[in-house]
Amino acid sequence: MIDPPHPQQRKYLAAIGDVNSLRTWSGTAHHLLDAGRECGLINEGLRLRASGAGWALRRFVWNSTQVLKWRGYGGYQFQPCFLERLYAPVGRSLVGNVIINCFQLYPPSIVEDSRIQKWFYIDMTLRQRFTFYGALMEKDAEAAVIERERRGYHSAVAVITLSKWAAESLIADYGMPKERVHTVIPGANLDPAHYDAWNSDLVDLTSIERRPVRLVFVGREWKRKGLDTLLAAFQMARERGADLTLRIIGVDLRSIPRPYRTVEGVEVLGFLDKRKEGARFLTLVSECDIGCLLSRADASPIALREYVALGLVTLHTDAGGSPEMTDSGASFRVPVTATADEIADLLVRVSRDRVLLRSMRRLALDNRNNARWTVAAMQMAQLLDQNRNSVSRTNPRREDTQCTG
Repeated sequence: MIDPPHPQQRKYLAAIGDVNSLRTWSGTAHHLLDAGRECGLINEGLRLRASGAGWALRRFVWNSTQVLKWRGYGGYQFQPCFLERLYAPVGRSLVGNVIINCFQLYPPSIVEDSRIQKWFYIDMTLRQRFTFYGALMEKDAEAAVIERERRGYHSAVAVITLSKWAAESLIADYGMPKERVHTVIPGANLDPAHYDAWNSDLVDLTSIERRPVRLVFVGREWKRKGLDTLLAAFQMARERGADLTLRIIGVDLRSIPRPYRTVEGVEVLGFLDKRKEGARFLTLVSECDIGCLLSRADASPIALREYVALGLVTLHTDAGGSPEMTDSGASFRVPVTATADEIADLLVRVSRDRVLLRSMRRLALDNRNNARWTVAAMQMAQLLDQNRNSVSRTNPRREDTQCTG
């Protein structure tokens, strides 16, 4: 029986790493933690650090052992021995309390402990990760990880996903009851103080018909995020008469495919550290009209949420949960298979129809505050409150947690 929560219970947020740090889970856990503290969703973020010489040595030993056994290379973070060691410093403090995990796995000892109320907040299942991002292990090892993942989900009060795309996998691939699967769209990973300062200024749309349409791309993985396709489409559209500019943030010029390094109308700014240049980042993005992300594979790209929070129209693919991260009334969605030529045609039409663009930007600006983490945290808090009288769960059997490393 899982005890119902009570006001004295503490609620913890977890991920692999220190969720108090902006470096963990691309800052998503940190922003959720801050917003969650404000609304009573979370009391404390766990510091589950897995860095340093000791961790590096254990990972090396484990990977070497797997290679010697012809089992492939990688996947240490999914193993019971890693997870048990990771949670060992905090295990006792979780008894009788609530934990929300941003990673797809708990250690077996926590899965089996019915005194701990377990929740998940995940961007995709591991089956989706292995399918769309590439497997790290041999099939048998992968299947064993997914089975442990399934047991963890079924031991939880509920699983919250960042998209319905991920929720569908939980139900179809893991047999989770629909009533125990929920979706809460994440917020934008923007500093609240900087955002409030930006949000107080009115955005002037009166010049949108007299200047180039300003596109912006934010991302570090140019290939997976489709920057090459965007650059090719941008070049074609300008050749067809479209009045456009493109600003690229997060990608080093030297990493861009050579044919696109000298495209006219493109401004490459490289990596910007939002921790140190948060206000500048907001200004650089919000000056633009259309936020672009042509992902070939993606779960729930936070860059799209940042575009929405800054009142931009979005141009995106239908990869994974990408469409759910946008404002459907202020977005252009294309298939993952869309060619640069097809996207160029779209950009030409947008450049010529400034009335449409201005209307879509106005809608985006009106809805910008819906993409804040405070909204997502409140929705999650309501879910925890609604599920406080959880029914009893059947705990999975204990499994062997011994392994080298």
